[in-house]
Amino acid sequence: MHQIKDKGHDGANVQADHIQMLFTRQVDQGYAWVALAASFSIHFTIGLMAYTFGVINISIMEEIEDDITKTSWIGSTLFGTTCLSGPVACMVHQRLGSRNTAMIGGVLMLIGMTLAYFCHTVFGLFITYGLITGVALGIAANVAGVVPGQYFLKRRPIAFGVSMAGSGAGLFTGPFARYLLDQYHLHGTLLIMGGIGFNMCIAGALLRPVRHQETNKPIASKTEEGGCSQQDSEATTLMVPEEEANSVQSSDVGSPKPICKVSLLLTRLRIFIQLDFVMYNVSVLLWCLGASSCIIHLPNYAEYKGSSPIQAATLLTAAGAGSIFSRIFVGIISSDPNIDDVMLQVGITGVTGILALVFPLFPPSYNAQLVFSFLYGTYCHGVYSLLGPMAIHFHGLPNASISYGILCFFIGVGQLLGPPIASLLYKTSGIYEFTYIFSGVCSILSSISAASTSVLRRRRRSD
Repeated sequence: MHQIKDKGHDGANVQADHIQMLFTRQVDQGYAWVALAASFSIHFTIGLMAYTFGVINISIMEEIEDDITKTSWIGSTLFGTTCLSGPVACMVHQRLGSRNTAMIGGVLMLIGMTLAYFCHTVFGLFITYGLITGVALGIAANVAGVVPGQYFLKRRPIAFGVSMAGSGAGLFTGPFARYLLDQYHLHGTLLIMGGIGFNMCIAGALLRPVRHQETNKPIASKTEEGGCSQQDSEATTLMVPEEEANSVQSSDVGSPKPICKVSLLLTRLRIFIQLDFVMYNVSVLLWCLGASSCIIHLPNYAEYKGSSPIQAATLLTAAGAGSIFSRIFVGIISSDPNIDDVMLQVGITGVTGILALVFPLFPPSYNAQLVFSFLYGTYCHGVYSLLGPMAIHFHGLPNASISYGILCFFIGVGQLLGPPIASLLYKTSGIYEFTYIFSGVCSILSSISAASTSVLRRRRRSD
């Protein structure tokens, strides 16, 4: 039997997750690794589509409109919509399950990028490349962000790290995007990338329900208020044998009363507006404001400093190398019960902020930019490996997709607003270095907000 170690989250959540996991034989072994590979590939596609925009943005400015503020809105909308669609994605996920939700994301990806092929205005790309493709990525991201928690228990933090490393691997595709642009120009590149994104349907098809889920029924659990009962959806809860589910339901589950439904709604609302969870979302928002500003502007800033287009594109590869290492390494560290995930995030975001603040002081050479890119990817992107575990830590596995969806919403706000704010600072001042000062300040404020989360959580426990 696996042993769960409480790292600061509610003991009731730990016990409930543990009990649910014991009802499946696929925990940490067997088909769990296939599901992890599928989750990795979905994250890789998300990273490919999102992080190559820094390279594609240069081509948009050359072929469509040479206005960095307007074109930045396409990338920020892509980033922002991916995460702002988190609450909608979690509802789709809960209703349709992981497999169908991921396949819907792949189809929407193909539609969005195919329509982008026919667009010759910034507004057209804003709708197709930004909004439609962003929604597709958001739907798929909710699946990939929750699946490791459904299939892994003892190795859950490491599984999340490996899964999130897929997005980091997407940063390696900067030179690939540059090659496509040189060979097929902007619109041909968009069409090809839409075809690549359509492969998320294959990854989604591999996310089969856990063993015997087709003939099982979900556990019915009682809330603490009013004796009301609720059933966890198939997308977020592992199953029990049918005869056990029947016995539970026959003894505990009656026809739901309106007052019970209201009570359930109020219970869920209360746990999602806990002050520590709110402050954690603020921390995530500030972190994404800084990170999106830095990454999207990095290729253009490198060319501004004298690097060639190919060199500027390879900076994303260096950031990707650091990102993959960081996501896996943070996942391994997070599995240590003596390390608090929140305080780990405090350190990561703090160092990220310092790196961004000192970057303008680096020598204006390609080698210096390469070193910064690797270090920034190493520290900044480690936070991604903590998001899934923190979603479970705050509210338990049954509410993981909802909690993760809320986190994604705040990530989306940061990614939507970060690049345009940084572009506006550059456009009004003429000093590109202000972009990285803005990024650094946001990351340091994120570190402070994360630290307050830990204090508030301990205070809530002591009350």
